[in-house]
Amino acid sequence: MYRIWIPVLLIILILSACGDDKPTDDKSKSTPETAPAVEIEVTPFPTLTDELREQLESTYSILSEAQAQIETVWTDLQAGRTVDCAAALKQQISPDALSRDDPISLTLQQAAIEIQTAVNLWQAECQNPRSQPPPDVIDRGIRAALAAGTALDAASVALSQ
Repeated sequence: MYRIWIPVLLIILILSACGDDKPTDDKSKSTPETAPAVEIEVTPFPTLTDELREQLESTYSILSEAQAQIETVWTDLQAGRTVDCAAALKQQISPDALSRDDPISLTLQQAAIEIQTAVNLWQAECQNPRSQPPPDVIDRGIRAALAAGTALDAASVALSQ
């Protein structure tokens, strides 16, 4: 009789060990928690009055002409062409003159800063005449002019809405 009870007890112990429903602290077996929802605030472009739109479009136009001219100066230098320091640069707008806090004005202000950087580099080269500016100076001038172009592209999109 003991022979029967011993295997039966062993089977009961084995089966009871298999059905363990205790919670575990093992995080790898648990369902991952979902991340909390993050709200992204989209800042709409401001509604522009006709007067403000005219002002911003005029500023955009002046900056676009200045950007195109200074970009040409730096790309010509990069191509090894000679650029005359006596050539007058287009009218510029000081970044300080763009003091409004709306997104379009801030974008135009960034363009004006980049144009001013490229122009200042060019004027410094004209003060120190040499056959060709160093490649790092040319690179800085081109990057500033291109950054201004990128800012102006963004302003153009905003103004067209």
